[in-house]
Amino acid sequence: MYRIYTVREGENLLSITNRLGITPDEIRRINGLPENYEVAPGEQLIVPTVTASPFDNYVIKKGDTLYAIAKQYNISSNEIARLNGLDPDEYLYPDQQLLVPREGVTFYITDEGDTVDMIRQQFPNDYEKIFRTNQYIYLMPDQVLVFRKNNQEMN
Repeated sequence: MYRIYTVREGENLLSITNRLGITPDEIRRINGLPENYEVAPGEQLIVPTVTASPFDNYVIKKGDTLYAIAKQYNISSNEIARLNGLDPDEYLYPDQQLLVPREGVTFYITDEGDTVDMIRQQFPNDYEKIFRTNQYIYLMPDQVLVFRKNNQEMN
């Protein structure tokens, strides 16, 4: 499904695609735009109506373990447990659903006492992406901050 998006003052292709959770290349392909095309206010673009979520649902199958699932998604079993509010040693049940990060998505779960400077030090190359991608950052314990690695952007 697609819809028409009207470019607003101050927007560019990257800011639009960040909000929509797609890549600039997808917009260019859908609209037949050249690689260095700059959008103008009032211009109309065709955009997908996909809900951009940084996570997918994984349905547990008999025999699954947090370790195996985490390995499949290239994260630690402690991270996947914390993301889902589980104890790392907790038993998994068939048909139980877990949140897992989509390809290219990295996340950080805040701890008590985290500061903006601590996040900047921990993610020096991704600091700006984190603050651009997450609309509200409260630095309260257990807030999930998400961003894409490798120069990809997301909503």
